[in-house]
Amino acid sequence: MQSERRLHPLSIIFNIGKRFGALLIPLLVVLAGRGSDEDRWNVYALAFLVPYGVAVVGGYLSFRYRYEPGELVIRRGLIFRNQRHIPYDRIQNIDAVQNILHRLTGVVDVKVQTAGGKEPEATLSVLSLADLDEMRRRVFGRATAATAREAAELAGGVAPPARVLLHLPPRELVIFALIENRGFVVIAAAFGLLSEFSVFSKFLERYLGEEASRGIFRTAARTMFVDGGPSMRVVVFGALAFLAFLLVSRLFSIVWAQVRLHGYSVTQAGEDLRAEYGLATRVTATVPIRRIQAVTIRDTPLHRMLGRASVRVTTAGGGGSGDNKAPQHREWIAPIIRRDDVPGFLAALVPGADLSSFEWRAVHPGAFRRMLTRASIVNTIVVALLSLVMGRGVWWLLPILLAMSIFRSWRRAAYLAWATTPDVVAMRTGALVHVTTVAPLARLQVVERHESPFDRRTAMAHITADTAGGGGIDVPFLAVETADALYGRLAAAAAHTEFRW
Repeated sequence: MQSERRLHPLSIIFNIGKRFGALLIPLLVVLAGRGSDEDRWNVYALAFLVPYGVAVVGGYLSFRYRYEPGELVIRRGLIFRNQRHIPYDRIQNIDAVQNILHRLTGVVDVKVQTAGGKEPEATLSVLSLADLDEMRRRVFGRATAATAREAAELAGGVAPPARVLLHLPPRELVIFALIENRGFVVIAAAFGLLSEFSVFSKFLERYLGEEASRGIFRTAARTMFVDGGPSMRVVVFGALAFLAFLLVSRLFSIVWAQVRLHGYSVTQAGEDLRAEYGLATRVTATVPIRRIQAVTIRDTPLHRMLGRASVRVTTAGGGGSGDNKAPQHREWIAPIIRRDDVPGFLAALVPGADLSSFEWRAVHPGAFRRMLTRASIVNTIVVALLSLVMGRGVWWLLPILLAMSIFRSWRRAAYLAWATTPDVVAMRTGALVHVTTVAPLARLQVVERHESPFDRRTAMAHITADTAGGGGIDVPFLAVETADALYGRLAAAAAHTEFRW
């Protein structure tokens, strides 16, 4: 048996900080509301925080981990003892998170991800940087590579350097922020806070009248559908408010991107990908290339206008739902990338995937009619339900929605296609937002052929191919003969897949 190891001694301090940090606001409320001498029991109640400190110290003393020849063993618990065995070949990712205090003290939070569960299989808080490097070498089989590198150095050779696949300077992060607009979440939270203190309601009441403060969305709906339309003052105010919202949300988004993704880079060292980013909190995430289940390339109209795209990888790991079948999408792999650099980046992620060699095949010609019929039925039902609440004045929405459905169905049917090569299967979909998914044939686990009553009526079928992570290919509206041929090829590939991580 290998010797057992403890966490870094500073884990006591950091875990106490986490526990008390979560209780900081309740503590302030208790202290601020103690009032007179009769309310001193609120302060005495703080004594119940002592067990938190005792639990943290007990957790540190009882936590042990060790490296066995083929697995990581973690033991914890004083009263209720738990021992967990995690095989190395089931570990998908080892992520490291460092905030400012972590970096100052030379420690790191480590999260071990496997193929199952919503949460990390194990969280080690905190380890030294040397212990983190040792864990990566042992888990991902880098000890042999390290020995070979040392031998090369002794022989006068030079070990090959890590290859930088992606680096995002501040300018690229600004473009990313303008496209994604993550500041919307901050603005929404600010509006919610202002609403709690009635600041937002007083502002609306001052400029739009007393009715607006009783519900802006209800007032807007009544103005549009019942009162015959808004006044010029309301139109001008709404336009200015919308422009101000866009400006402020973009500014927040730029700040968020510069802080969250500062120094973003993706490097390839042998068979591993490593992403590093963050200004205040530094994140380092590692994924072996052989464990990537699928790659998704996404671009919006703004992406295409600026010659950019975003790339995500799917691995079998955390982030799933309760059935443990949902894949783990890692947005960090390429938040933004130049469109011209996508083929080379994809080839590094999925060996054998060459975008230029894909021969895209369109779906059944009747796909447009199927999409439009479904959208028309949904739109009619929605407008009918709205009319029961708001009156017949909402029926003018129906032709607008139908026109939008025609455009969306036409665009989606024109872009929907699939392709196969000796190594991968790919599909693309989308109307305005284009999404291309590429999955190695060696990762396919389950292939299914579906036929709904509408499919049988129109001589179509639907093919899905899932990987070990639950993500994969989903191609609808195929002609029956085409679906049979694709199903046979993918099923044969899945039958010969070795279940290796």
